[in-house]
Amino acid sequence: MNQIGTALTFMSIVALCTDAFVATPSAIHHPHQQLIHSRLLTTLGNAQLDDNSSFEDVFADEASAAILSGQDLDIITLRGGDALKSFSPQSIVSSFKLGLSQRVAADPNFLLKSILEVVLAATTQYMAEVSRRGWNRMLPEIDFVFAGVLTAVIGKYYSCWRVAKTSVSKPKNEIVIVDSISKNIGSWRERVPTNAFQKTLLDGHTRPSMPSRFLAVVVPMPQLFRAGVIASIIGYGITSALIQLRTMFIPSYVPQTNPVSVPLAALYTGAFMALISNVRYQLLQGVIEPYLIDTPFFKLQRLAEINNGLVGRIARWKIWKTIKGLLILAVRWANGLLGSWLAIGGMRALNLQQLKS
Repeated sequence: MNQIGTALTFMSIVALCTDAFVATPSAIHHPHQQLIHSRLLTTLGNAQLDDNSSFEDVFADEASAAILSGQDLDIITLRGGDALKSFSPQSIVSSFKLGLSQRVAADPNFLLKSILEVVLAATTQYMAEVSRRGWNRMLPEIDFVFAGVLTAVIGKYYSCWRVAKTSVSKPKNEIVIVDSISKNIGSWRERVPTNAFQKTLLDGHTRPSMPSRFLAVVVPMPQLFRAGVIASIIGYGITSALIQLRTMFIPSYVPQTNPVSVPLAALYTGAFMALISNVRYQLLQGVIEPYLIDTPFFKLQRLAEINNGLVGRIARWKIWKTIKGLLILAVRWANGLLGSWLAIGGMRALNLQQLKS
């Protein structure tokens, strides 16, 4: 239990602190008005439809204007969590709890997957480091390895969190009223799902349009880029500091690696997360897990409930839960290993990691 608690605490720090660092001042100091149900939708604008315009026209115009003007497309309110009024611990924890409840509402296994993601992020990154460098180069290049593993843990979990599916979280027996006003009032951001492939928007019944699905890939990019920069600065910054301390206290020590340019590594990691990690986790959490794993096992569960024959007895075998867990482990392990392998390959191809000649 201590290990699980430590993992949850670490994940909370990663998700919350990164959100706090990358949130814009407007997102922090201007909390937005709620329109319908306080637990249902939050609005980020006041787009009104007149008699001569359609919702699609307003949606396209607002989205295009926001992207071209460089507005922040991914504030905390949209991606899961109330807009922060301040950087106080209470508001950060409150935002995280709401975001977590929305993700658990869309995927009841999200919390377990989060723990799994952190563990796999470290192990797959280490395996990729060994595969790319070889056992004989691990010790001489330990500076690169440590920075890579630390950056991977922060970056991968943040990517997992940011593009996870979300849905309304409500207590049992609570009636959520949704009327036609939700279709006529609200900014274009409310029509953008957190995952491009999820079936419905946050309200749990409105299906996203094709433009909003496309924007679901574009909207997280600024936040993912900045989060990647932060993760890389932390990873490579700590490594550089450790090297300096080691050189200071052990004058005879000579590192076998050239110093990594932290700004360039940060830019690379930011771009990698905004593009490669974004697409990988969109597909993993929006297509592979829901359709290839969750749906078949959900149908199996339904058979176990309604069929009393041989098929029903087979469907009630407890081993199916174990098989489902192993499948989730396998696909997330493969996703993590692929991401690490690509990230290391890119760093080396751009000569961001070099040994001393």
